[in-house]
Amino acid sequence: MKKQKSSKLNLKVKILSGSWKGRNISFLDKSDLRPTKNIIKETLFNWIQEDIQGSICIDMFAGSGSLGFEAASRGAKKVYMIDNNSEITNHLRLQKDYIGAKNISIINLSAFDFLKNLKDLVNVVFLDPPFSLGIIEKAIKELSSSDNLADKCKIYVEMPYKKNYEFQINTPINWELLKSKKSGEVAYLLFQHNISVI
Repeated sequence: MKKQKSSKLNLKVKILSGSWKGRNISFLDKSDLRPTKNIIKETLFNWIQEDIQGSICIDMFAGSGSLGFEAASRGAKKVYMIDNNSEITNHLRLQKDYIGAKNISIINLSAFDFLKNLKDLVNVVFLDPPFSLGIIEKAIKELSSSDNLADKCKIYVEMPYKKNYEFQINTPINWELLKSKKSGEVAYLLFQHNISVI
């Protein structure tokens, strides 16, 4: 087997809980590929622990796969892991096979094109695009216009920290901010999509 020259494979993220607790998933050494820190991931999944079991989730900008694999490990019925970089999705498939995950679908497509063709109602969305792309607002707009968010769907947003970060992004009137915190230079927020507010 030829060694991959373009990317290192010795970078790891750990699954914190669930079926594959303690297993390490490797990810590619690529610019803008920034796994969610364990301290943030643990807080996030404490927030949404009642929502994950039996849920349908989308990891819209999968990257390392840290959030998607964690959700799958904790009992999500289906996790769609989306990335438009074929090298990343190929590597995610290797990791999926490595842990034997049957509840993960890895799709090489732009997140926005994926949303247009999605048929399922979604319970949890992870929205953590590369910070340098500056597309948080575009992703929120696309999500908010989708018919695929179930009532009480939880939307996790990770973004660069700025003072008063809760007010730095525009969200729909029916997205209720449930939680928000910061860790270093990262802010992270949890919203709930409420159909009854529309």
